[in-house]
Amino acid sequence: MRQRILALTLLTALTLAGCSALGLAPQRTLTVTGSGSTRISPDIVSVTLGIQTRHDDVGQAVAQNNTTASRIMDAARTIGVADADMRTIYFSVSSQPKYDEFGSPTGQVSYFVDNSLQVTLRDITKLSDLLQAGIDAGANSVYGVTFSVADTNAAEDEARQKAIADAQARATELAGVTGVTLGTLQSVSTTAYSPYPTAIYADGYGMGGGGGPPTQPGSLEITAQVTVIYNVR
Repeated sequence: MRQRILALTLLTALTLAGCSALGLAPQRTLTVTGSGSTRISPDIVSVTLGIQTRHDDVGQAVAQNNTTASRIMDAARTIGVADADMRTIYFSVSSQPKYDEFGSPTGQVSYFVDNSLQVTLRDITKLSDLLQAGIDAGANSVYGVTFSVADTNAAEDEARQKAIADAQARATELAGVTGVTLGTLQSVSTTAYSPYPTAIYADGYGMGGGGGPPTQPGSLEITAQVTVIYNVR
């Protein structure tokens, strides 16, 4: 509370000084920031399914990886994922030297192919089915399970209204404490913050059989801030 009073005093002094320099009548203002938030249930989830294959022949390593990736995409389609909601986000081919039992290079190499497919699911109730289907189809890593919201407009409006109410209440309180009277509202500025996606990281190994893994989407928080400036007398 003491900090708020000091801030008001400083702002008033600066305003008075500026007006005096210009030969204008002093105008005092009160600036207050309010905040509001609301929670919303996610309705979209994305997950990255990874495939790594290894072979002494680079062509075979790539072919095996391609076959597995195709099976994973077919499995995702059976869950209801559209082709537009699947995209390759990583693909690499690398080699690694082979060593004998004494740790000396043999002159031979193994080839590794890594492929990551990001899948967006618009029916989050099927997430468990998607994870299990991906593993059954050959994915050997699962990561970046991320929940989000398709449309945050209504939630942002609600958070903004709460922020405005909070700012008005703070202005009334501060005016009463400092002995000033609120005048006309001079300006309003606001910022809404969409939630950061909630990520869950899962190890794909050992998830096969016995049904899909349990999942919980939880909820996301959307916040807003509003800054109001009142004339005071």
